[in-house]
Amino acid sequence: MHSLVLRGARAGLNYAIGGVNFGRSATKMRGIRPLRAMFSGDAGGGGGEVGGREGKFGGIRLNEAALADLVGVVCEDTGVENPLEGVAELDHNRRERTNFPEVVFGETKTPSQISSILSSLSSTSSLPVLATRVSPEIFAEVQRIYQGPGSLEYNETAKMIILRTSDPPQIPPNRKTVIVCTAGTTDIPIAEEVSQTLLSSQIPPLRIYDCGVAGLHRILKKIPIITSPDVACIIVCAGMDGALPSVISGLVKVPVIAVPTSVGYGYGSGGNAALGTMLNSCSPGVCVVNIDNGFGAASVAYKIVKGGEE
Repeated sequence: MHSLVLRGARAGLNYAIGGVNFGRSATKMRGIRPLRAMFSGDAGGGGGEVGGREGKFGGIRLNEAALADLVGVVCEDTGVENPLEGVAELDHNRRERTNFPEVVFGETKTPSQISSILSSLSSTSSLPVLATRVSPEIFAEVQRIYQGPGSLEYNETAKMIILRTSDPPQIPPNRKTVIVCTAGTTDIPIAEEVSQTLLSSQIPPLRIYDCGVAGLHRILKKIPIITSPDVACIIVCAGMDGALPSVISGLVKVPVIAVPTSVGYGYGSGGNAALGTMLNSCSPGVCVVNIDNGFGAASVAYKIVKGGEE
């Protein structure tokens, strides 16, 4: 049996895996290569053996040195000063572990907290830093007190702050797109949270808005677009009955990410009816995120796109 033991915190970490003590040998991970190597044994050649130690876990070959790399990234101290000690423990390594950086959830945070967190996160990110669920009034105060690097932008439809500190990297020329659909115009705020998150992550969104099932011809006219080989996946934001994701999933080969929105009234109020419809879709290939969780849908789409490139 393989065991994983962590000794210490931040400084002086030791890694003991399967009875092998790796000391401080865990190194910084790039992307998810060491995670793959952990199971495949391809982290550094040598006939599929790294550090001279391999084993099996549940029938899967386990590369223990690659696992130590992964543990190192999870526990590594970046050395970046934390401006909110005792209030927020920022995850500067999240992008290296998961391919997607930490984003500020602005709801219930104070302008001072949002400002400090944005400033700190920007110090380790080449991409724009986002804060979601921020009202215009809170943004005005954040803008007034912010003293960190870069410039703040506000998307009022998506209720998002976008902090840009440098020119973004070029989008790879062969990168696939993500289609963002809404059933109705009232779903656009959540769809824009999706689109702005994708844009900030160097994923080009293609918007198709107001194509709900009450006028089925609207989405049928878009079949040449939604079935294009350049599309990696489709995100569908819908309230009321929430039927559109199932319709689209029955027309395309790519995954459909369904976002129930809190649009509706009576039994459908708060997005609960839409959520139930999407969870019970009879069309295979529909994945569902929480009500109004545009950011979560964009994160899934990002990983689909990036996973296809690696």
